[in-house]
Amino acid sequence: MPGGLEVLIEPKTLSILKTLLKNPGKIFHLNSLAKSSKISVSSTARIIKKLVKNNFAEELKVGKWSVYQLADNKQTREFKRLL
Repeated sequence: MPGGLEVLIEPKTLSILKTLLKNPGKIFHLNSLAKSSKISVSSTARIIKKLVKNNFAEELKVGKWSVYQLADNKQTREFKRLL
């Protein structure tokens, strides 16, 4: 039985967060983040918007494209420590 934060966080959200945490400097396009996390693109889009809103991820505009990376802040460092 999983313990800790794994019981409190939706599995798809946790998968995306773990992908971002394992690759802290990497910039992901939505499709590559979905593929790396093994989550559908539509679910990834919904989840990454929440993560950006709550300062766990950053959205960067490159031309007309949006790319994402792990936010470098106290909140994400603390979250990584808890996992």
